[in-house]
Amino acid sequence: MRKVVICGQSQLTTAVIKTLIESSLPLELSILSSDVPAEASLDLLSQMGHNPIVKLTAKGWGEVDALVVTDFGDATGSDFQQTMLEQLRKVMSTAMAAGFQGKVLIAAHEDAVLTYFAQRFSGLAKETVIGLGTFGLSACFERLASSALKVPRRQVTAYAVGTASQPVLLWSRAYVAATPLLALLPPVDGMANPLLTQVSEAVSEYAQGEAAIFWPALVQRVLAGFFGQPLLAPLTVISDAAAWSIPVLINEDGAQVLAPMTAADAEMAALEAVQTTQAAQVAAIQGE
Repeated sequence: MRKVVICGQSQLTTAVIKTLIESSLPLELSILSSDVPAEASLDLLSQMGHNPIVKLTAKGWGEVDALVVTDFGDATGSDFQQTMLEQLRKVMSTAMAAGFQGKVLIAAHEDAVLTYFAQRFSGLAKETVIGLGTFGLSACFERLASSALKVPRRQVTAYAVGTASQPVLLWSRAYVAATPLLALLPPVDGMANPLLTQVSEAVSEYAQGEAAIFWPALVQRVLAGFFGQPLLAPLTVISDAAAWSIPVLINEDGAQVLAPMTAADAEMAALEAVQTTQAAQVAAIQGE
């Protein structure tokens, strides 16, 4: 049974805990934060034959396999980033002082910045600290394409990279089996195929949607990747100057970039703009 600690104080926190209690993954859960919405109901649910919630002691940190960080408070608040960084520093300080050496999954808004600083605060290896990134946006991209073309979802590979708030859709690297997706999308009445606009709008709507509905299943799948069910997906990983989402392999060692990412010139330029924005944001927080 893998040991997972969840922290946060939001409806997203509650939704993630509920999903992990009911998960088929064999998990032992601990809730680090106080004032989690509906915590009493979560405790009751965990006693009904599902994955248990247990109290985490200081000595127990050394046996924790994964720490999941969710939102502390309202993600639309003007002080959200500052609050998250303060809470993240406290959580990582507590965990590291008690011997934590597991993996960290940032399942919170502004995960690019938070992933970068979670690694800085903890000193953990970069490949063991990741964020949800554009995983959900990519799933939305793939589902809409598979539906429009009436092909099985498993035959479609389509990635959004960058950040959830500034995604870059890699149309040039999207495929249905071995066929480029764009080859299956001819112009209509002399105009670009409408699916291009439909996907962009759907991805934007998903990014602005309710995280408590969309993200818990993603958290569960990433944890499964950590625990023996490898996953290839765009997730937030750390570079020298900042963090952003690119396709990586998730396994028991953490995140692994299999090869340098390539795409059309315009797509690479858009990703470079995201990287510049993220690096500037990190530098501003650090006071550089």
